[in-house]
Amino acid sequence: MIDDDETYLKLNRDPTAGYQKRNNNFAKRLADLKLIDRATERRMKTYKATAPRIYGAPKAHKEGLPLRPVVPCMTSPSYTLSQFVGKIIQKSITGKYNATDSYTFCEYINSVQLPPDYVLISLDVVSLFTCIPKNLVIRDVIHNWENIKQHTDINLDLFLEMTEFCIDCSYFRFKGQFYRQVFGTAMGNPLSPTIADLVMEALLDNVVARIDFPFPVLKKYVDDLMLAVPKDKIEEVRKIFNEYNEKIQFTVEVEENGKIPFLDLLLVRQPDQTIKTEWYMKPIASGRFLNYHSAHSIKQKVNVANNFIRRVQTFSTNVDTATTRDIITTQLKLNDYPTTMINRLIDRSRERQVNPTNEDVTDSEETIYRSMVQVGQLSGNIQKILKKDYPNVTISSKNAKTVGNMLPPVKDVEDKNSRSNVIYNIPCADCPACYVGMTTNKLQTRISSHRSCSNRLQSLWDQGKTTEDVEVAQLRERTALLDHSAANHHVFAFDRTRIVDSSFKQQNLHILETCHIVNTHNTVNKRTDTDNLSNTYAGVLHTLRNNTRSEAVRQTDESLQQESKKLMLLCSSY
Repeated sequence: MIDDDETYLKLNRDPTAGYQKRNNNFAKRLADLKLIDRATERRMKTYKATAPRIYGAPKAHKEGLPLRPVVPCMTSPSYTLSQFVGKIIQKSITGKYNATDSYTFCEYINSVQLPPDYVLISLDVVSLFTCIPKNLVIRDVIHNWENIKQHTDINLDLFLEMTEFCIDCSYFRFKGQFYRQVFGTAMGNPLSPTIADLVMEALLDNVVARIDFPFPVLKKYVDDLMLAVPKDKIEEVRKIFNEYNEKIQFTVEVEENGKIPFLDLLLVRQPDQTIKTEWYMKPIASGRFLNYHSAHSIKQKVNVANNFIRRVQTFSTNVDTATTRDIITTQLKLNDYPTTMINRLIDRSRERQVNPTNEDVTDSEETIYRSMVQVGQLSGNIQKILKKDYPNVTISSKNAKTVGNMLPPVKDVEDKNSRSNVIYNIPCADCPACYVGMTTNKLQTRISSHRSCSNRLQSLWDQGKTTEDVEVAQLRERTALLDHSAANHHVFAFDRTRIVDSSFKQQNLHILETCHIVNTHNTVNKRTDTDNLSNTYAGVLHTLRNNTRSEAVRQTDESLQQESKKLMLLCSSY
């Protein structure tokens, strides 16, 4: 796919530094013009960007399993700027054609009655994201500027400059080679869905203006369209859609025997031209979801079953209650849910439909949602403790072990020296000791700093300095690594540095570092290094120790190690 020189351009070197400089210049310009505050400027700037790594996601529902190229841009220089631009554009889009989800579309379509001789068709764009020309995006931004400028003080020229940069910054690495996407937008760029929405909205406005008959149904979900058109106008409609832009082409599917799928509904046209729906599952679907015997909390399993029951019952307006119940029972049994539980959940769902309760009532204090990895009974105990002091916080459980963890990686292996937000371990070259550290910068930057300080210490030794000298004493105070080197005349093996943990959330790094220090034998880290927890984390540790049932365990160092290992699981899953 990347050999397509009309879409991808092979680069001679890593362009990250150049893109990072341009991104930071945009952030500075916006702040200098008082268009953003300094806090936003700091969030928008980055000094540790790395090239995204492309991978292919198979389209399992299509013949030949074609790949969908995905470029996760979280590490890209322009990621935050793309989010910023995308939010402004998204606010200006009316979304008059959008089907926000299956529930709202189901409610809408069940109220429609088609004119005589009208049929349902669906249109699908062939690879929308990679087929959107940049000049089309710029044209649509200019055309929609009257709406966009209502949501920003940025002038048109600067906004277009930022938009073009975010599109041009679609680059990636594959097998050590760097590429730039020169046509279309990358799936994984936070700006891409908004651009697609903007272009599709303009496209539909254009088509509606050109068609000389009404569309009783015209709804869009990303790049999937559902329309109602006269039987003899299907080809004309397809032609007008495909004439909008030579790169954006549509395939057409016509209803068969009065039925056509859309999202997870099957639309069924009735003899009186009204439309009813059924719950729909693609022929390739395995029917598998969260198995009852999986290592998840019972609350999660019940919620999965309840949500499935609700979907099937809501979407099944064309079948009777008994058929709906059979569908639900068959699918849940396929996933090993007990028959007694299935029957009880179905009956409760029916009761809620007959006697609905107001589930939208909220407290004056806004509910905050957080997730926590499932670690035996520990997770439940922590949730109970937090619930007492933070009743407005709702915590859900998740598994540390996932399918993604067990499958081999599909992306290029990332160079460890380019990684940031990591916990690392550096072994001593002269004894079994090691140093555990944490950095939010690139690992190579932090290791270079350690190496520089170690070289400075070695230079002082060569000059005949001793541990009593001020310069040596100052170096020893900087890190436990330097203190060990100075006290024992040892050197550390920086080339054997390894990453032991990481987290996208910087606030987790301090507790992860502490946990690894506690659980690493022969570490040179000082006791003060384990006291870097905030009061909140220290309080959690204290509460957990005091809630341990065994007094003997509570009084031993092993208890702290056990607790830190569990907390390490909790944080490392983020």
